Amino acid sequence: MATTTAAEGASADALLAEEYLCDLVYTALLERGEASKISEITLEINNPRITVPAVRGALTHSPRFLTIDRLWDLKARYLDRSRPVEGTLDTVLQSAGRPLSIVQLATELSIIYNRPSEVYLHSVPRAVQNQHKYFRAGNSEYGLTAWLPLVDGENEAEVLSDNKLATSIIAPYRNASTKVGWSAERYGEATYRLVSAAKRAVPHKILGILAFLSLGDKYDPAAHLSACLADPRLVWLSGKHGGRWLTTSHTTRLEAAIEEKAATFALEEPEEIAPTPVALVAPAVAEAVPVVTTIETPVETAPVEVPPAPISQVAPPLEVTEADLKAIEAILVERGAATEVSELLGLRYEVLPGDPSYRVDVATLLERLKSDERFQYVGSGRFREANSLPLFVYSIPEYLSFPNLQFVSMDGEIMDEEIEDEGYAGTLKTDSLNPLAQDAGDDEGRYTGEASADDASIRLVVKAHHKDIGAFPLCQIPEGFFPSDATVIEIMVRDPNGETHGVIVNSERDVRLAFNLFGLYEFLGADSGSVFYLHKTARPYEFRFEPRDEIDPQVGIAPERMPELLGLREQAEGGDMATFDIVSEVLESQPKGLDFVQLMTEVNVIRRVTRRKLASILSNYLSFAQKPGQPQWRFDVRKRDLGTDRNKRKYIKR
Repeated sequence: MATTTAAEGASADALLAEEYLCDLVYTALLERGEASKISEITLEINNPRITVPAVRGALTHSPRFLTIDRLWDLKARYLDRSRPVEGTLDTVLQSAGRPLSIVQLATELSIIYNRPSEVYLHSVPRAVQNQHKYFRAGNSEYGLTAWLPLVDGENEAEVLSDNKLATSIIAPYRNASTKVGWSAERYGEATYRLVSAAKRAVPHKILGILAFLSLGDKYDPAAHLSACLADPRLVWLSGKHGGRWLTTSHTTRLEAAIEEKAATFALEEPEEIAPTPVALVAPAVAEAVPVVTTIETPVETAPVEVPPAPISQVAPPLEVTEADLKAIEAILVERGAATEVSELLGLRYEVLPGDPSYRVDVATLLERLKSDERFQYVGSGRFREANSLPLFVYSIPEYLSFPNLQFVSMDGEIMDEEIEDEGYAGTLKTDSLNPLAQDAGDDEGRYTGEASADDASIRLVVKAHHKDIGAFPLCQIPEGFFPSDATVIEIMVRDPNGETHGVIVNSERDVRLAFNLFGLYEFLGADSGSVFYLHKTARPYEFRFEPRDEIDPQVGIAPERMPELLGLREQAEGGDMATFDIVSEVLESQPKGLDFVQLMTEVNVIRRVTRRKLASILSNYLSFAQKPGQPQWRFDVRKRDLGTDRNKRKYIKR
């Protein structure tokens, strides 16, 4: 299959995103059945990523829509009423670009001709029985046969000619087509597999021809399209000469692109959008037509010129009423996701970027929502329904806790005692401040690493116990990298496939942990030590995740070493193995020694231990030593029975 460059893929996705968005807007207006506000259309779409500015952009730039009296509608609803209904029925389907139900078709004809929909509920079912023009998709939807491939030819050349396709057009898909397993029972599965392999939008006619070349006379064009429409992994993209198929994972990337593009609108000052006057038949003033039960040519009425509505340049201060707050609460409950205050402003008040009062109104609504307990502020101007975050993000998971154990030696000496920092040996004072040595519940409460010259990206390393539960400690993240206008914030992290993951960051002093990184960690191979980068984007709450094919030398654990450590964990879980014994076992198996972070990493696989506990053990027991000028700690088995250094007793914490 032909490959494309990253730039070509991005350009193609930008065009697909526009078409996909227009389809969403079109479907929303079909569902509403009337001219609507931008906010009403956005709420009908009900996708947090499809924002008011995005919907406005689609409405403004697509010829499929028009505006009347500051409301938006489908252009296809203002066709010439003197046309025969049969022709109008075809145009309605062509404009929608996808199969529609009998109810939808009847509703559209009712709006166009200003007649009761009951007329068409009786007549449309008869009209669509014409199998030369229409086909049935599923139980109650109908489409145009022009969207289906023609497969009456006697050979491949004739089939391609009938469909006005060249051999070179289907050539890139041939190899993948032989591997998807075409059959009448697997139309949807085979199509999904082929479209996934293509990684692009694939025209249905091409897919149909490939299926026909595999199945021959057993191929059923209408059944193929119906099966694909019923497959939740596939998304139909409308087109003039037939639709194309996308995978849902692809549309997720398109939605991310739509959201990102729309987010830039708030930073611009666009020219004010004036309604475009159109010559049309206004449904409210059309002449009444007698109700009949057969499809006839309606009575012709004269077009009416609808002047554009004047736009006020002076807006009064925003007044946030109790009714407004209840409506906004309902929006947040319905969406179940963090929503920007600018989006809520557009959804409730139709105040959009470029409006004279936009910036002042955003600030007004922001402060009002912050002061109301029905709304939870999650940073960067975004709100959720109160108490909608999972409870586990408010505390450190038990899995990451440090056990409070006490051990006594055979000589009656208390083991594993902690000493003051002043008593640390060698480089332990400095080593214990390394962000890689720190952890949630055992950090300095601030970033103690070196400042980076690039404040837009950070290098991070995952430890095994964090990967296990999809968490990450904030000790590795410099202050200011994440939004800091709330103690518990919600950020979005985009993975290499373009999909975004909601991550909750709790910066409270006794937590300092990020949650819900499971999906991102799937891109990392090693159990411990995988490196990834986070990059800032144009929006303060969104970041890009970049996995690296790199294992950190201090936190990485070799695959053959991990079973040995897990074996020691089982042994330690018996409860009679002091941390001193664990450290001794680890270092005894490493003749060349380990530096402090390496030792912390291995010991923490066996038992959770704080850096001060480990630093105290290394400093206090005579069997551990660090050669001057070298970072590695070594264990001398001959000194194991010598016990603790008496000179350190004055530093023991009481």
